[in-house]
Amino acid sequence: MASKRQYKEAAAQLEAVNQLCSHFEAYRDIPKITELREKFKNIKQILKSHVFSDFSSLGTGKETEETNLLQQLSDACLVVDALEPSVREELVNNFCRRELTSYEQIFEGAELAKLDKTERRYAWIKRRIRTNEEIFKIFPPSWHVPYLLNIQFCKKTRKQLEGILDNLTERPDVGTLLLALQRTIEFEDELAEKFGGDSRSSEIGLDIEEIGRPENNRQNVSDIRKKYERKLAANQGNSTEEKDGNKDLSVPGAGFNFRRIISSCFEPHLTAYVELEERTLMENLEKLVQEETWDIEEGSQNNVLHSSTEVSIRTYIMILIILHVMCCTLVDLD
Repeated sequence: MASKRQYKEAAAQLEAVNQLCSHFEAYRDIPKITELREKFKNIKQILKSHVFSDFSSLGTGKETEETNLLQQLSDACLVVDALEPSVREELVNNFCRRELTSYEQIFEGAELAKLDKTERRYAWIKRRIRTNEEIFKIFPPSWHVPYLLNIQFCKKTRKQLEGILDNLTERPDVGTLLLALQRTIEFEDELAEKFGGDSRSSEIGLDIEEIGRPENNRQNVSDIRKKYERKLAANQGNSTEEKDGNKDLSVPGAGFNFRRIISSCFEPHLTAYVELEERTLMENLEKLVQEETWDIEEGSQNNVLHSSTEVSIRTYIMILIILHVMCCTLVDLD
């Protein structure tokens, strides 16, 4: 059956023999039983080698030439399920590693190993899964292959981005850095929503866009500070969950958290950015106050700021508060 690739029939026979072996477990020390168990072990090893050999043809184009190959591999999954759990784990890991080989090669090259190409990484894995949809269908849903593939993708992506960030010879362009971070967070959110687990709120990104709007400059500074402290504290409270990213959990939603699995590698570099922006804002604020020509209202002894200057100062103060809270939070997360 193995040589003829009759995997469906072989799987049924394997299940039957497995049940018989469990009945004779108490007699395993009897020489004849031991001999039969050894033969069965060898047969399983032969089946495993055939299955692994057939799966190695995936992605080579052979599946388009042989119309029955995908069905044959789908039947082979039945054999794998009848073998030890470690066989399935090894097979899935091998498949994921082969799927990501081209990704590593492409994005380690000089052209794409750049921060401004980060978004293309996430487009690559989405396109890969969509293009190979028929291939992924051969795996039983209980194997969660797309989920495990995305875990490996995230780990490899984090490693490559860490290398890019650590090897920067000069301060990265702020716009490029923040855009790469934003796209990374969006990708993590998509995975968290698809496979379960905690997802990051999009409110922070929206609030950043609101900074400096005139209608928001009239807010009480204390209220603004408390608002951002609450949001950042909530993110910090979940920071320990990043450790889950070091575990290959086989079932979606069972504890693996895609949140911050990639984006946390940006944090050491954001700390320096926040500190620099805070210093720049302080310098601009001091300059603004020094250049102000103070008007005295008629009948009043108090100096009055121009309305435009007042709005600018309020804006600077709000941003400084936010940057200060962010900086403290990032330092705590390091």
